[in-house]
Order: sequence, then C-alpha cells, then structure tokens
Amino acid sequence: MDSVDHVVDAWRARRPELDTSPLEVVGRLLLCAHHLESALVAALKPLGLSFGDFDVLNTLRRIGAPSGTNPRELARSSLITSGAMTARLDRLANAGLVERAPDPTDRRGVLVRLTDSGTRLADEALTAVLAADERFLEPLGPTDRDQAARLLKRLLEPYDATA
Repeated sequence: MDSVDHVVDAWRARRPELDTSPLEVVGRLLLCAHHLESALVAALKPLGLSFGDFDVLNTLRRIGAPSGTNPRELARSSLITSGAMTARLDRLANAGLVERAPDPTDRRGVLVRLTDSGTRLADEALTAVLAADERFLEPLGPTDRDQAARLLKRLLEPYDATA
C-alpha cells in the first residue's frame, strides 16, 4: 500500500459518502511531479544550473536562431514574466552562457543567443535531464510509456485548447 492508498483509505473512513477515487490518480500525478522535479534538480546541480536556467538555455538551443531570440519570446515559451526572464538572462550572461546583441529590426530591442560554452552546457544538461527522465520511467516498458503519454495528453487537451 502506497501513501496515496493511505490517504484515500483515511478519507473513505472519515467521509464514506464522498467519491475519493480522483485522489488515486491526482495524488499519484502530484507525487510523480514532485519526485521527477527532485530528480531533475539533482541532475542539474552538478552543472551549476537551476531548472529555470536549463529551460532558458535549452529553449535557445532548440530554437537555434543564429542571430538570437527576443527575450519576450523566451519568457512566453517559459511561461514566466519578462522581469523574471531578465534576471535569468543576467545570471546566464554573467556566467558567459548567453550574450545579448542589439536587434537589427528594433532599435530598442535585443536578441539573446547562446555562447559556445552555453551551447556545450545546454547539450550536457539535456543529456543529464534525459538520463534522469529515463531513470524515472524505468518501471514502465515501451507499451506502458506509450499508453501513459496518450492518457496524459488526453488529460491536457482541454488546457491546450485554451492556451
């Protein structure tokens, strides 16, 4: 019996008139998110990166625009405020991982791009994150992973439609 079973059993005993079955799925989703986040933070720590830093570096790496990317676009893709993005970019620039250059199409704008060392670290960090993801998913075989991905996608569809 896992911790979610204990919670569900306790609620069933305390409030038997309630349907507590959603807790069996949602509780486990929350626990999975917590354990995976902890694993990702641990995988990135030796590289000196927070998960937020990893997100910025790998968004830039994935976009791959040679001239750079607008910080507003980066903030939008990371779902954070432009102020929070500025703080992250300042930290990454001070570490020599990104550089800012004037946007040739907007006098007031800047473009952000990875430095060579930022590119190398982004690649190393992605490898570490994918290894942590693999360890987390190890109990599931390919068929289970495909099924879990399909079911989770279905759960997220109503939210994707409004995004």
